Amino acid sequence: MVSHYTTRPVLIASLLASLSGVSFAQDDAASGPDFWAVTGLKPGSSLNVRVSPSSSTDIALQISEGTILRNLGCEGKGDARWCRVEFPDGLAIAGWVSGAYLRESGAPPDADALVAGTRYNATGTLPCILIDYPGTTECPFGVIRAPTGLASVFITLPDGSERLIEFREKAPLTPTGTTMTSSRNDDLTTVVLDGGKETYTIADVVFGD
Repeated sequence: MVSHYTTRPVLIASLLASLSGVSFAQDDAASGPDFWAVTGLKPGSSLNVRVSPSSSTDIALQISEGTILRNLGCEGKGDARWCRVEFPDGLAIAGWVSGAYLRESGAPPDADALVAGTRYNATGTLPCILIDYPGTTECPFGVIRAPTGLASVFITLPDGSERLIEFREKAPLTPTGTTMTSSRNDDLTTVVLDGGKETYTIADVVFGD
C-alpha cells in the first residue's frame, strides 16, 4: 500500500538533524501536560508540524484532528505559542505545532506490539516498480501504526534511502515535493508517484486489519 508522497526520497534523519541543531528559549515541558490533542481544525484540514517554531519554516508532516501528541515543551503565549511535540508511539518525527490547536489530553491507547529489535509494528516486502532501478519488483518495508488511524510506511529503496508514505484511515497522503495518484482494488492500494517514477502496492493487512 502506498500513500500520497512523491519523488524525492524522504530522509527522516535529515529532519531530525535540522531540529537538533536549533536551540530555543523553551518552557519546561513539566510545566504543561504530558500529552496534547489536536483540536479546532476546520473540517478536512490538517495541522502542520514544522521543523522550527515559525509558520515560515518547512513542514515535516501534516496531522489530523484528534491526534495525540507528547508535549516536549512550549514557547510564546496565546495564538503565538508554539509547542514541540512528538508522536507517543515511536514515530520518527518530532517538530513544532501552533499551540492554538492544542488542548490537554490523556495518554493514547496502547499501540500494538513491535517486531522484536525494531521500532516497527510490522515488517516485510511489498510490490514496487522503480524506474531508476529496473528489475526491482519487491521493496522491504516497516510500518508504525498509531492508535489515531495514522500509519507510517517506511519503504527501503535499493540505494538504502527511504520513501515514507503516510496513511490516514487507509488513505495515502501526498509526500512533500512529489505528485501522487492512488487507486483501490479490493484490499490493495496502489500509489504512483511522479507520473510513474515510483509505484507501490500496499495491502490493508499492513495497517493491522
